[in-house]
Amino acid sequence: MASPGDADAMSDSDEDTGVRDAAPFTPLADYCVPATPTRDSLQTWLTRARELFRRKPPAPMITDDRLRRSTLDMLDDVASPPACGPLLAEIDASLADWLAEETPARRKRLFVLPPGDRNHIVAAWAETAGHARLTPPPRSELLTPGGAPLPDVRGDGLLVIPALEDWFVRHTHGLDTLRQLLDTLDRLDRHVLIGCNSWAWQYLSRAVAADAVLGPAETFQAFDAHRLRAWFNEISQGAEHGPVCFRDARSGDDIMALDAQDEPHEMLISLAARSRGIPWVAWRLWRRSLRRRIDPEDDAHDAPAAVSDADEQTLWVIALEEFSLPGADNDDTLFLLHALLIHGALTPDLLRAVLPITQAMQRLPALVAAGIVTRHEDGRLACAPAAYPAIRAGLTTAGFPIAAL
Repeated sequence: MASPGDADAMSDSDEDTGVRDAAPFTPLADYCVPATPTRDSLQTWLTRARELFRRKPPAPMITDDRLRRSTLDMLDDVASPPACGPLLAEIDASLADWLAEETPARRKRLFVLPPGDRNHIVAAWAETAGHARLTPPPRSELLTPGGAPLPDVRGDGLLVIPALEDWFVRHTHGLDTLRQLLDTLDRLDRHVLIGCNSWAWQYLSRAVAADAVLGPAETFQAFDAHRLRAWFNEISQGAEHGPVCFRDARSGDDIMALDAQDEPHEMLISLAARSRGIPWVAWRLWRRSLRRRIDPEDDAHDAPAAVSDADEQTLWVIALEEFSLPGADNDDTLFLLHALLIHGALTPDLLRAVLPITQAMQRLPALVAAGIVTRHEDGRLACAPAAYPAIRAGLTTAGFPIAAL
């Protein structure tokens, strides 16, 4: 869990960095995925046109063989964790008036978030603000007929349930505890904030009509190119190495500069669209695309005089990484990924228990090797946040039920 000191909060509006005031959460139904830029849409056509006319694409400013992955310490400095961006401040902005009401019209607020939130922002916000949190029982107890016993939830002040997905398992008796919890919340006269993974919410709305009890869901406003620019600028301006310039490895352009129409660089527009406006997905794709030029003493070639990075404060941004699902045409692969999206991180034993066919576990080594699934230090398995767009696309193509985010 992120500690209070880890929180990346948005500062006041600033013209140089593009930082804006905290944006309140909005209805889940109003979430607007950033549009894919025209250049990306035409990329396939342009590739075919070059082949037709036998023309080579423009040479990059810095070729791939002269770039290297940024050192980890510099990455932690200029693209530092946590990957939740300014969302902690935005939760504050969203709940301040509601919390001030003694008898609000709605006692319960529901925040639905995309999968891959490794920083547990609802839990981190509750801890920072000093609110009571409801701890779920061990998942192994959720398999017991009748469910696990619930703790006493009566009291004053706000009660926070950070991750509703931790209260159920898609199994024979795995929803019993969740049903008890929903029944208790329905009768509880107290401010309650519930966080839930979007895929778990899609499943629970159908399986136990959770939406009828908890009401309409809310979520953050999508991180478009402007919001990503503001956030990345805020991180890099506070870097211990000093101000950092991010340049396009193909053109040498300053990626954080606005154009004549005050529009962000096309790389940020592409990143916003590829990540579907999800900050932790965008952050990880961004971090994976950062490179440093090979040191002059290691390379006989000099960087172009117009964009020298001899001061080692320039990071070059290469094309966003593409993920492909190994065995994407196999139902076993998709069943496994779908189960991980619904539940979040699972132990291998629990993952095997929630799969409709246990032979799907045979697909796990290939998914881990491809970077689609990651292993936590405690051995639990989860979908890699950077691979989420590819996973979602594969499930959509195969006709699986798809979450709103």
